[in-house]
Amino acid sequence: MATNNLRDFTVQNNIYKGKMSPYVTKYNSLSELIWIKMKSNGDKIAHLDACTEKVVTYTELQDKVVRCALWLRKQGIKPGDVVSVCTHSHLNSIVPCLAAIYINAIFNPWDDSMDLQTSLHVMQLTTPKVIFCNEKVVNVILKATKENCFNPNIVVFGDYPDAIAFSDILSMYSDAEAANFQFFEPDNIKQTVCIIHTSGSTGMPKGVELSNYALLISIENRMLNATSTVLLWFSPLHWIGGIVMNLKSIVQGYKVIIYPKFEEEMTCRLIKKYEVKILYIISNLLNQFLKAGYVKNYSLSSLKVIILAGAALRPKVQEEMRRILPNVLMLQSYGMTEICGSGTLQFPNHKTGSCGTVMGYMEMKIVDPKNGEILSSNNSGELWIKTPTMMTCYYKNPKATKSIIDEEGWLHSGDIGYFDEDGELFIVDRMNEFIKYRSYQISPGEIEDILVTHPAVIQAAVVGVPHPVDGEHPVGFVTKIPDEKVTEQELIEFVLNNMKNQYKLLAKIIFLDAFPYTGSKIAKTELKRKLEICQ
Repeated sequence: MATNNLRDFTVQNNIYKGKMSPYVTKYNSLSELIWIKMKSNGDKIAHLDACTEKVVTYTELQDKVVRCALWLRKQGIKPGDVVSVCTHSHLNSIVPCLAAIYINAIFNPWDDSMDLQTSLHVMQLTTPKVIFCNEKVVNVILKATKENCFNPNIVVFGDYPDAIAFSDILSMYSDAEAANFQFFEPDNIKQTVCIIHTSGSTGMPKGVELSNYALLISIENRMLNATSTVLLWFSPLHWIGGIVMNLKSIVQGYKVIIYPKFEEEMTCRLIKKYEVKILYIISNLLNQFLKAGYVKNYSLSSLKVIILAGAALRPKVQEEMRRILPNVLMLQSYGMTEICGSGTLQFPNHKTGSCGTVMGYMEMKIVDPKNGEILSSNNSGELWIKTPTMMTCYYKNPKATKSIIDEEGWLHSGDIGYFDEDGELFIVDRMNEFIKYRSYQISPGEIEDILVTHPAVIQAAVVGVPHPVDGEHPVGFVTKIPDEKVTEQELIEFVLNNMKNQYKLLAKIIFLDAFPYTGSKIAKTELKRKLEICQ
């Protein structure tokens, strides 16, 4: 399977630059690109629901999107209005997003597991004119609209007495009306097309504004080139990975296998049954996938590529997966919602544990957070990024925007890492997650790397908690393999025997059934709240 030649980069004054040739596209907008590709893909299968075996062709998908767009226009939705979508992955989940694109509205995905407080926050922030949601979250959304004294149209995927049924929308218009529909062109290609909420790792979620231009570059230039490819992923629409993978799949004419949640053995079954060629998965789930052991029991001969996103993959996990699946390319990437997806990508010749090299239209440098000095290779500091795919701003939050993007246009990622002598990026940890223990700066990631090597541990996360004498003490959270027996003291001693004394888990280890997530990463602020409850 061929890939775009994204490895070309230069280094000037310790700034790593991907191919920076002027971006040229024959499309005037994202709506035009999607429209043309949907038409040309025709009777190819766009989506297959693995729960029901129902399939939707690109022609059928286009028809749904057009009918939804007609309905949105009838509700008075104008360019720049916000249309929110709060649902799990299913055959219709992407339809309102594409419909919003076609009429120059802004689509705004929400997490369907959010609580009332978060629902109130995102509703007040984006004030959507229409909210599409599933049956799981509709009560929360209706309650939030009541508390906000806010009255958007509520559309439900399914049935609910106080909401419009999505299925009814699709039957409101004649074939002639659908055939006569024409997408809208934006007045400005830099116009906002999407607002995605950040993880909220330092408070309530912020809204990341992404433009037509940013998504066009991301989708046209950062992809695997392949035809007749079958994809599987578990990234929901409220993650940037879910949005980008959905749009890339349309542009490439891929068949996407839809399954509502990640399950270790089911993932193997899906890959085998549907001859999946590309698996897109966050690194924490890949470790879970490996530790469950099912991957050793299935022939996954169709699988050619695993693309990894989220937190950096543990080197030992990558080594073990390569041993079990020697014919599968395993490509780690580094990205952020604020840069519209990936900024680096690993290739087969790259080192285990790296995030690869800088991609096209990206500039990156490592900066000493204390004095602003640009650091040379193999020196850790904060990763700064400049790219035309960068967010326009945090929606209605100029203070937060100014705190992350400086006057020269560099985005300060908050991630600590380094480029090695070959230009490969290694992420060490989040800058605000380092634990201050006495005179040491302890990286939680280093402790987590050790914990996940224990045979009984599936996932691990470490946070700091205040201590009156030492500053902070590290506390570990783990999920373990079912029926495996391991004690807190065993794991504390395991870390002590494999790391320096100051990295010992001096406070405690807490066992969890599952980790909370914000976006594609473990929600460490939520873990700290759990710790406060336990104390």
